[in-house]
Amino acid sequence: GFAPGEQVYFTGASETLDTGERVVHGQAVEVSGPATQEPYVGQHVLVRFPGHKALVSILPAVLSRDPTPLFAGGFKPGDRLYYSG
Repeated sequence: GFAPGEQVYFTGASETLDTGERVVHGQAVEVSGPATQEPYVGQHVLVRFPGHKALVSILPAVLSRDPTPLFAGGFKPGDRLYYSG
């Protein structure tokens, strides 16, 4: 499992939450502890995304201790690209 205070990486799909805040694939997050609300107790962990006001409850399967690999060409999620062909 993951320990409170541990920095890990989000490997899930990037999306905008109901709060309007964005979670981004590959983003470093800090583990806060196990989920405390049903039905997530024993299944999810609470993490803090940089700049978010509230903790986010997510499955441990979408967390990694290793940074996510870069895309071909060294691009990373969130990079703005332009098609020139």
